[in-house]
Amino acid sequence: MLLSQINKGTEIFAVTDHLDVYSYMDYDVFTPIRNSNAEVHRLSEIYDGKCKVLSGVEVSEVYWVPEVYKKHTFDVDLIIGSVHLVRCPEHPEPYSRIDFSQPTQDWIYSYLELYFKDVLMLLDTVDFDILAHLTCPLRYIVGKYRRSVDPARFDGEIEEILRRVIKDKKAFEINTSSFDMLNDFMPSRKIIEKYYSLGGRLISFGSDAHVPENASVNFDKAIAFAKDVGFENICYFENREVRLLRI
Repeated sequence: MLLSQINKGTEIFAVTDHLDVYSYMDYDVFTPIRNSNAEVHRLSEIYDGKCKVLSGVEVSEVYWVPEVYKKHTFDVDLIIGSVHLVRCPEHPEPYSRIDFSQPTQDWIYSYLELYFKDVLMLLDTVDFDILAHLTCPLRYIVGKYRRSVDPARFDGEIEEILRRVIKDKKAFEINTSSFDMLNDFMPSRKIIEKYYSLGGRLISFGSDAHVPENASVNFDKAIAFAKDVGFENICYFENREVRLLRI
């Protein structure tokens, strides 16, 4: 991943592997993160001057089992907060594994309502720096299964989340991994513009790469859009402290 970023001309990036806390009963979710961060520190010394590689973690589902998460600490540059599992009794698995072609439209809307409640719960209970890929279930509901969804039904919930992000001085991620599927970011252009209109100025870019060839994918589109909206900087974090880059 680091070599791919260097080849693409990326000057700064962070490795933020998943820490899906609720899965701790199924496998060791903690050791891989520590190993990842150790490797980041090793590589940062080898490639010093070519690319700044930062240590991080993407934390989700902490509020399901907070007592488990509290037993562990991580020496990282940044923490991303996200929701991958919605507290839905019928489907407790990650939404990436749900077949959304079958449920009724009403059920899909009820599922999304639960998702936004979980995002607010995340903001209430977890110390993190960047809110990741807001509206991510739409990548699967709309993008993969081609179901029709009117996001305007959740304008109130979304605005409440945006105001909380701004109030808590967290950064707001523009996730580019959905662009080829949805012709839009996560969250959508409309939501990013709303974030700006409410006074939000801390944005970061995430490609959700998972594989090296997707590193920084569609960042050129995200940069152009952010400039058009009026953003002057993007941000990253070192030692949990925000840093600004002019765009």
